[in-house]
Amino acid sequence: MKSIIVSLAFAVIIGLGMVSGSVAGGNYHGHGMGMSEMSDMDSNDDGAITFEEFKAPTVERLKSGFDMLDTDNDGEIDQKEWDTYLRIHGYEVSTEG
Repeated sequence: MKSIIVSLAFAVIIGLGMVSGSVAGGNYHGHGMGMSEMSDMDSNDDGAITFEEFKAPTVERLKSGFDMLDTDNDGEIDQKEWDTYLRIHGYEVSTEG
């Protein structure tokens, strides 16, 4: 059961990234992120993009997805919140522990 939950969690994270346009292929020519200029990602204006600058939009989208699942805003997704997410998305949730 735990491996199924971990697999689903991974799928959700990947899915959120893909749906939000955060995969590199979707952004290669400025598509997806709404950033057509390199300078849009170069937050310190040094003419280069670090990995931190490159990953920032993806991390922001993942955090947004996490926050949607964390309905009580305690910084954690508990079993009740996860089960609610699964039910909303059509998964059958076992009531066994």
